[in-house]
Amino acid sequence: MRVVALVAGLLLALPGLVAAVHLGLLAIASWFYREPRLGRQLAVPELRFCVLVPAHNEERVLDATLAALRAAMRPYDVLVVVADRCTDSTADIARRYGAEVLERGPADEPGRAAARQDGLEFAEKFDWDVVAFVDADSIIEPGFFTACERVLASDVDAVQARSEAARGTGLIAQAYLAAFALQGVTIPRGRDRLRLSVRLRGTGMVLRRHVLAGHRFRAPASEDLFYSLDLCLDGILPRHVESAKLRSANVGNWSAAANQRVRYEAGRMAAAKELGWPLLRARSLAGLEAAVFLLTPPIAVAAGSLLAGATLAWLSGTRAVWVPVGGLGLLGLAVVTGLVQARAGVRTWLALLAAPWYVAWKVVVQARAWLSLRRPGTQYGATPRA
Repeated sequence: MRVVALVAGLLLALPGLVAAVHLGLLAIASWFYREPRLGRQLAVPELRFCVLVPAHNEERVLDATLAALRAAMRPYDVLVVVADRCTDSTADIARRYGAEVLERGPADEPGRAAARQDGLEFAEKFDWDVVAFVDADSIIEPGFFTACERVLASDVDAVQARSEAARGTGLIAQAYLAAFALQGVTIPRGRDRLRLSVRLRGTGMVLRRHVLAGHRFRAPASEDLFYSLDLCLDGILPRHVESAKLRSANVGNWSAAANQRVRYEAGRMAAAKELGWPLLRARSLAGLEAAVFLLTPPIAVAAGSLLAGATLAWLSGTRAVWVPVGGLGLLGLAVVTGLVQARAGVRTWLALLAAPWYVAWKVVVQARAWLSLRRPGTQYGATPRA
């Protein structure tokens, strides 16, 4: 019986252990991150930005987003808003800020990928060198465009800004701050330091014109993830820009958060099915790391895997219990690193006390995401705003 418990425990812990080693290595590497810079003798060339904002019924948040953008944009930059099948005043608000507006109607193809791609085709008639994608609920900080220019000037074709959640007071806001600390700060820093492919996150991604001409946004969910992986397969590795910062609004309740996470995780599963093997066959370190990311569970599910494995290993009465316990330690290192690098407040640290409940919630989300992929033609709607 002990042997059965031991074997079952180690098998159960294996997915979480691989994820823990992966995240632990990225967390350690993140401490050695340095933003790419030109030498002092070289001037930073000015780039003409096209700022593209996909917006579906965003009248509640769009004012603040466009005000921050207009305050930072230069006279030669262009602002494009894609009013995606809206039934509110999104298009009118965009025009008040002098934006070029593309209105997509009910008959147009649904989905964020289609909205982004139509926006790019609409923007072709304007003069620009790079496109900065900013979500309608994201607020950029001063210096955003200058920081992106500096990194792009170092022979880089694509960059991703430091993306964090908006600060708030409730438990859901603290959970998002913790998640974004890892996904938007620590993991990108680690990938950049190891010269891997920094994942594009939709908002805050900046790409040169020739890159956009050679690749299309696709997939019903996580179109930014698919785009990142397509670039990785073509040898284009985006870089992380720490000093270009933006924050995105939180969802209003746990039901909306679950629906949003289902969309993200369904996209990740679909990407794993389609691109996992091609990435492994690419024979590059960046491709290998991207495949590991796709084929291992997210951190909360990895923690559940390790906890279950540790319990069974403990029941076997062997020292093998320290294998999953060590994995939990690596996950803890990654989380703590993220919170420190994001300069999280006391409330965010205290929110870690709800980790057991969050792990259970995330397991349910994973199950829903898997089931959604089993239903052909599933569409993932926009996330309701707080």
